[in-house]
Amino acid sequence: MKLLQRTSRYQFVLAIPLVIVGTAIGYGLVNMVVTSQVDEQMEHQTSRVVQQLRAGERTFNTSAPDELIAVVPGSNGPLVVKDTTLIDVEENEVVPWRIMRSAVVLPDGTAYVITLGRSLVETEDLVLGIALSMTLLLALVALGNLLLNRWLSRKLWQPFHNTLDELQGFDADGPRIPRLPDTDVDEFTTLNRALKAMMTKLRADFTAQKRFTEQAAHELQTPLAVMQGKLDQLIQSPNMGEAEAGIIDGMFQARERMGRTVANMLLLARIGNQQFPPEHVDWLAIFNDQHHSLEDLIAQRGIRYSIRQDQPCGLRLHPLLAEVLVANLLRNAVQHNIPAGTATVVIGADGFMITNTGPGLSVAPAALFERFAKGDPASPSTGLGLSMVKEIADQNGLQLAYGYAAGIHTLVVRGE
Repeated sequence: MKLLQRTSRYQFVLAIPLVIVGTAIGYGLVNMVVTSQVDEQMEHQTSRVVQQLRAGERTFNTSAPDELIAVVPGSNGPLVVKDTTLIDVEENEVVPWRIMRSAVVLPDGTAYVITLGRSLVETEDLVLGIALSMTLLLALVALGNLLLNRWLSRKLWQPFHNTLDELQGFDADGPRIPRLPDTDVDEFTTLNRALKAMMTKLRADFTAQKRFTEQAAHELQTPLAVMQGKLDQLIQSPNMGEAEAGIIDGMFQARERMGRTVANMLLLARIGNQQFPPEHVDWLAIFNDQHHSLEDLIAQRGIRYSIRQDQPCGLRLHPLLAEVLVANLLRNAVQHNIPAGTATVVIGADGFMITNTGPGLSVAPAALFERFAKGDPASPSTGLGLSMVKEIADQNGLQLAYGYAAGIHTLVVRGE
């Protein structure tokens, strides 16, 4: 969810209780003011009735349907003001009334009880109308404030969104650094300047690293070729003994290992430069081809190999990278297996799984995918196989999952 949407949602959630509480408070205040006005009017009317009683008048009638006046002889008592309900005969319904009862003693000693009443039907309608009006007004204010804040936020955060749009197109090996101009907001200007400095340094470091890797790998090709030629000359010498032959064989193996390391370094550099666009791949055919290239090693170690395709795999990858990926994973499953062990490949629609028997790891599983890392320190491998698998997966949006249980190593490759 976007920041602006999250902010608007919080404002909306906060506005709902504010409207409810504001309406309740407004209703209570208006109802209190109206009730106070009704009581005040009845007090004035009681004063007039008392004056009329003292003047000798004993009959009090009112033609107003929402008023009640009753004067009856009675003893003195405290002032009573309360709300009650009476039945409206014409409408045949119960309506609310406000009643005030007070006692008065005339100069001749006669006592009367004065009862006044006012219907609250119209008063309640008035209060309810005012409350509904306040609710509507508060809702409109809250909605207007929400829309105004949304508009202001979008306008104020526009430079930030422009920066994000520019950053999404940034490529350390691209033709240019994104344009991040200064803005009217100091914080965004500081952010843009810091990002520009960071991207400039990142691009320079990336270019330097790329150039160093390529140049170092290419420069190593020449001494490796010279070493190969000299070794070929030595091995053809007629005076070479068994001891010398063993030394030369060791040098041959070291040269082959160095050659594989240089080739892998070059391939890793090309993978990091994203020089391999993804394509549709026949994964079953690639697994079969790599299996054929490992048949001698599989037979030598007595490993039982099997492959099953449940559904054609839909992972997209450059064919060369797919071959490197499968070759490294299969070779790893065979080389680090136990004699007469098993290796199984299962291909599905969203990826494939490779399982093999083998001893437990002596290092953390995450360390296997680091460059020059080895599960067995005595292994003659370069330690770049699984790191190339990890690099290929990261650059092409693939997920790697490793597990080990009951003597079985499991490595799963699937799409994100």
